Amino acid sequence: MEGNTEAKRLKEIREHLKMTQSEFGIALGIKTTYDVERGKTKLSGELVLKLFRDYKINPLWLYGDSQQKYLDPKSKAVSPSVVTIDQHGFENILMVNEKAAAGYAGNLNNQEYQEQLPAFSFPIPEYRNATYRCFQIEGYSMMPAIRPGEWIITKAAESLNQIKNGNIYVIVDTESIRIKQVHNEPSKDHLVLISLNKEYGIETVRYDDIMEVWEYHSRITKEIILESESSKLDEMYNDLKVIKDKLKV
Repeated sequence: MEGNTEAKRLKEIREHLKMTQSEFGIALGIKTTYDVERGKTKLSGELVLKLFRDYKINPLWLYGDSQQKYLDPKSKAVSPSVVTIDQHGFENILMVNEKAAAGYAGNLNNQEYQEQLPAFSFPIPEYRNATYRCFQIEGYSMMPAIRPGEWIITKAAESLNQIKNGNIYVIVDTESIRIKQVHNEPSKDHLVLISLNKEYGIETVRYDDIMEVWEYHSRITKEIILESESSKLDEMYNDLKVIKDKLKV
């Protein structure tokens, strides 16, 4: 019978992971979740255990007896589900530019989409011991440290527990990609996102909406800003803002 709580919530988990019924079924050790989602097949104890072990899903939530989806929200896996490799068998560093960023969150499990992204690798040991991704910066929220158009190289985090307060991360949620200074408070159900540019406000993002987390590692830039020039940079930014505001009038 279609419409029972566990069927609806299994579907909710799958859609949040952006997997097809076949993909999610294979991840859970069955062919497909089609019959379970329609209520034709009961959610077995083995599947419940698999959901708990791999995704930290609260069994009581599955059956409608709790509002807490994750038993340990900060243990939620946020590492990338798709990687590509070069001809030598090493992981590529995929490049997500401003244009690609618009469709990135909706294609996290799409191998074909990610294989079409530009990619490169460094013959340096520190770039071979983890998964890295390169994002192009859009906007002024991280000025003056990171400027629009620059590229940053980031390292994948496996879970929200790995976030270090005050460090800079790229947060990929269900709707956007944001680079911010991040705070992860023990008693909360969300991350606090802070812009280095004080003209931008503080934001939050719920754990449930977070898909991937990437820690800032290094930056690709063609310019060197001397400390003595920082005031000039701030002045230039303010001038640009004034011009931008006048153009809106």
